[in-house]
Amino acid sequence: MAPKRTHDGDAAPKSEPAKKRKGFSVGPANLPDGTYRRKTQKLKEDLIHKAKVKKAYAKVKAQEEANAPKKSVYDTPEEEIGTAKDEDKTEDATTLELHPDRIAMLNEPEPTPAPASRPDRRPRGDGKQRERRQRPSAFSKEMEYAEKQRKFEEARRKEVEAKKNEREALIRAKRPDQFGKRRLGRESNALLSRVQRMVGQK
Repeated sequence: MAPKRTHDGDAAPKSEPAKKRKGFSVGPANLPDGTYRRKTQKLKEDLIHKAKVKKAYAKVKAQEEANAPKKSVYDTPEEEIGTAKDEDKTEDATTLELHPDRIAMLNEPEPTPAPASRPDRRPRGDGKQRERRQRPSAFSKEMEYAEKQRKFEEARRKEVEAKKNEREALIRAKRPDQFGKRRLGRESNALLSRVQRMVGQK
């Protein structure tokens, strides 16, 4: 019996088409345009360039090797081969024997090496530790501002107190004595302290 035909009309199944080769990728494919994407692209370009250079070098090397004249063993005369073998034997023989100076040096007793002097170091446990640098506080600016504010308030309070005291002293000094006369000495003292305070402020 004949084999059944497929829908395409072919008796034998077709061979699968060759898969298309996908290019290699460096880094994730979904990077946004920026520093990291440019860096991965640069790496990819470098790799491609290196691969091309390597391929070109291999091609040139293969051409050079193909063009180079080959030297056969049969082209060399027998005498040269024999002399080369003799030279190898003599080299082996000479390398096995030690030089007399080398033997004398090996027979001498080895001098004991002097202990290397250590550089003078400061002893670790001398009780002095390195002073640690104080870390800047997170609220240093706020603390400085608060300190300035406190000093300002303190100066203002003192000034108000001094003014109050001067006013009271002036009122007391302006009171007349038992005879109804003004006390100029007391008034002058009060006025002098007031002037001194005002001059001291400036």
